[in-house]
Amino acid sequence: MKYECEICHYIYDSETGDPEHGFEAGLSIEDLTEDWACPICGLGKECLQPIEDKTEVPKGELPLNLMVLALTRGLWTISGRGSYSVTREIGRTFLKELKKTDMEFNNPESALKSVKTYFIDMHRFARDMEYEVHEGEVELTVKNCRFFGLCKQLEDQGVLITTCPYTNTSSVALEEVTGYRYRINKEKSGYGHKITLKPVSKV
Repeated sequence: MKYECEICHYIYDSETGDPEHGFEAGLSIEDLTEDWACPICGLGKECLQPIEDKTEVPKGELPLNLMVLALTRGLWTISGRGSYSVTREIGRTFLKELKKTDMEFNNPESALKSVKTYFIDMHRFARDMEYEVHEGEVELTVKNCRFFGLCKQLEDQGVLITTCPYTNTSSVALEEVTGYRYRINKEKSGYGHKITLKPVSKV
């Protein structure tokens, strides 16, 4: 029987197991330990859903992930630390899409709530995105991100361009409602990231 993680789409096949991550062949989902965690996004086994379709699941990275990895490495090679315009374009593209809805962008709180609604509630990109607005900075905590494995690969290869959709969209949305550009600081936290956004200059 095959099961799919509802967040990152990791496939667990009880017939073949997952030797790469320490799960032997023939180990059913019921036999997985209670502290089992998805090797991609860190969610528990309660988030594994049975796959009724018996179609063979392709091995290796999803083509979309490979495409994003390749494009991001290429952009980093070309732009390096001058890649700020690339990250801003990611944010602007998503913000334009969000503004086609009835979501509100009146102040930092409503802007961040709209970003969370789009990525978490509507599209399940991660388990949660918590946010706090402080004097002089905004903190985001993204938990169990669908793209954590992809981001980790890029970071491990020294590619520091921030392709994170939550970060870039939040930054551009905040820029629009406050009139300030924001500096991004991102740190790994579990199977997600803790992000700090600080206003640096007037637009």
